[in-house]
Amino acid sequence: MSAIGAPPTPALKGRDTADRVFGALGSELRRQILGAVASQPKTVSAIARELGLRPASVRYHVSLLARHHLVEEVRVLATGSAGRPPVAYQAASHVAVPGFPVRHFDLLAGAALQTLVDAVGPEEATRRLREKGREVALAMAAAWDEQANPAEWTPEAFERVVLGRYFREFGIATQVISRGPNALGYRFFTCPFLELAERMPDLVCDSLDRGFHEGIDALLGGVRTERLECMGHGSPYCEYRMTWAAGTLGRVRKVSDG
Repeated sequence: MSAIGAPPTPALKGRDTADRVFGALGSELRRQILGAVASQPKTVSAIARELGLRPASVRYHVSLLARHHLVEEVRVLATGSAGRPPVAYQAASHVAVPGFPVRHFDLLAGAALQTLVDAVGPEEATRRLREKGREVALAMAAAWDEQANPAEWTPEAFERVVLGRYFREFGIATQVISRGPNALGYRFFTCPFLELAERMPDLVCDSLDRGFHEGIDALLGGVRTERLECMGHGSPYCEYRMTWAAGTLGRVRKVSDG
């Protein structure tokens, strides 16, 4: 099933809009629906089956989420079906829920990155950002290891602990697309830094993000992550493939060992 693209979601501005959006997210049921459509478009009936709800109830809550630009309406093309494509809904990729006054941290971050480039040049800025990405990965992975305490970092453990818990808490909607005893493939459909990544993909995606995954790989031990698609470079999602080298599974590799 593939989706026919929807127009970009308009930015949410103003205190009145913010109050209404926070009200839309004040329902646990609507938050569940938003999570259900975070990784791929789904019809009302599909959402109802997944969450065990009545379609009429789902339709009401989806319409409210759509009214506040938290979900987008798309048409899905079902293989082998005739007639008009059914309507489906997906989480809006550029949605922002502002506080008051409205924050623009992406502008501050963009200015800081540009200042770094102006001060040291693009090549040195790339090197420093890549190293900073590794440092961030070191700190985060050490926390994952201490809190989750897996016996070993297998593909299954990484999917369960990192993708299923910590990345989700960070606001990243993931979908695992392939699993194996020595490999894991997954996609990101939301990015906390998307607007900045679209403006400066060489710095955010090719430097910080690259260093971040290199740091995770080094700490897991014998793991190599490849980025196959990137939202900052125009793809509808970020796609990664992790491969564990032969002989690295079956032994304990604690990321806090450094």
